[in-house]
Amino acid sequence: MRIFPKRAMDVVQEVVGTLRQEGRVILPTPVGIVRGRHQAVKSGLGYYYSFKGIRYGQPPIGARRFRSALPEQPWQGVRNTLREGATCPHRNMLLDTYGGSEDCLFLNVFTPVLPTENRHPKLPVMVFIHGGAFTFGSGNTFLYGPDYIVQEGVILVTFNYRLGPIGFLSVGGDAPGNAGLKDQVLALKWVRDNIAAFGGNPNDVTIFGQSAGAASVHYLMLSPMAAGLFHRAICQSGTAINTWARASHARERAFALGKVLGMETNDTSKLLEYLRSVSPKNLIDAAPLTLTPEDAKNNIGLPFVPVIEESWADSQWEGTMDALKEGHFIAEEPLEIIRKKNYNNVPLLLGYNTHEAMLFIRRLKKDPTLIKTIDQDFERLIPTDLKLPSGRSSETVVQVAKDIRDFYLGSKAVSNDTLEEMIYLLTDTMFAHGIVETARQHAANGRSNVFLYRFEFDGALGLYKRLLGIARPGTCHGDELGYLFHFGLLNLSLNPQSPEIQVKYRMVKMWTNFAKFGNPTPFGSNDDTIDGTIWKPVNGSDVMHVPYLNIDSKSEMKMNPDADRLKFWDNLYIKYNGNTLANTV
Repeated sequence: MRIFPKRAMDVVQEVVGTLRQEGRVILPTPVGIVRGRHQAVKSGLGYYYSFKGIRYGQPPIGARRFRSALPEQPWQGVRNTLREGATCPHRNMLLDTYGGSEDCLFLNVFTPVLPTENRHPKLPVMVFIHGGAFTFGSGNTFLYGPDYIVQEGVILVTFNYRLGPIGFLSVGGDAPGNAGLKDQVLALKWVRDNIAAFGGNPNDVTIFGQSAGAASVHYLMLSPMAAGLFHRAICQSGTAINTWARASHARERAFALGKVLGMETNDTSKLLEYLRSVSPKNLIDAAPLTLTPEDAKNNIGLPFVPVIEESWADSQWEGTMDALKEGHFIAEEPLEIIRKKNYNNVPLLLGYNTHEAMLFIRRLKKDPTLIKTIDQDFERLIPTDLKLPSGRSSETVVQVAKDIRDFYLGSKAVSNDTLEEMIYLLTDTMFAHGIVETARQHAANGRSNVFLYRFEFDGALGLYKRLLGIARPGTCHGDELGYLFHFGLLNLSLNPQSPEIQVKYRMVKMWTNFAKFGNPTPFGSNDDTIDGTIWKPVNGSDVMHVPYLNIDSKSEMKMNPDADRLKFWDNLYIKYNGNTLANTV
């Protein structure tokens, strides 16, 4: 605000007073003046200020496609921030619709109060990173309405980042990889430099995300690029340790994309020149065509996701030093970084839902051929990070697949009658085991508290089950989002005393408490608003006995989530990887 002379500020203050009465508000920021909206909280009492579609990065187009984006430059005049900006190019995996523009690096700020001449609030800031398999989605209010969070005296920031091959193609040179994650760093730098103008404290920032957004949060914890940009972290249903969050053979995938689009070459410069000329829609639509038969055996088979960036500084990249100056977002495996204690060590809250894989089990019901294929090739369900002898016909692979089948299915075949067992199996391999292992690793190697949860409440606000029309019992991947964000299509008339409203209130309270205090239950048993439960952190000296909060209609502390199932996987990883904490404690 120092960039504005006092006379100009006096004029702005007069305009602010007038526009607030009309539902509009003018706000000076370090990069320029924005016009936002003053609006009522939905399904509640009070008001908040909304600033949508603020550009945080210049359009990463032309030569900057696949590279780090540049920060937005200061502007003259007043910019309207009344509507959300364009989403990044993507094809919605749920609706199979394409949309978006490469000019998509926008963020949204929602705050309960604004600074005035006599009031200088320094509110905690929560920055949410959306999910969508690194392939689709946005930070828009359609799914992520701010109404619940801002009522707790916290600023909420949401944003878009590049997706699919545009965000995660990695071939070296001018395309080192992880452009979408570097967008997230750029957004956090914008928050650091500008959030005080909205009443926020840049030294009190919590990042949180769900699914791919949760894995992104974990990557940001592990990346030197993000050092100092946040102070607490929440991972909902995903971490960088989950196998679907890391790419292998990224360079080969990039050349395969070129081949699909008509450019068969082994020259990186020619490939990138060509891919930068292709329309975003063609890039997005071609990405799934790069999946191989081996990819199809993975649980999700995502073609473009984060990659451990290699050192591309060899002779073939002479002349590309400008790209090399971007540096690595992440250059080592996540577990190695954690064990070396060389990461952004902040308080961490993380967890998973009881029936995460319900999201993907729909494919089994729709495709009887797939059910038969899995039944005849159970080896495909072995996690890709389990270090078994090579070759799918090896005796070890066959035996491990048999052990997995026997544990989850017994003598039963994969069929519509065993979907519940398959949901548990896929939930464990794709989410639960990696998330619990992440909690253990950070508790053992870090200095900050780690809080683990298991979300079990199956209520009317379960988001993804309602979007997908799933009638099965259990909490699906993404269901907890309906208890943190206002979703317009779920604007149900629920009794304030209903279990759904009570769980929503407690969830929002614990998440915002964590953002304020680094502790989701800072007032202990004296706080009856959250059942009087004390959420205990994981003990770093006893990480094989893990306390967790089981979130249901009544939340309670328990030990070792899904203990028998996760112990089964612990034993397999101890036997074949030899690198879990169970070996060292």
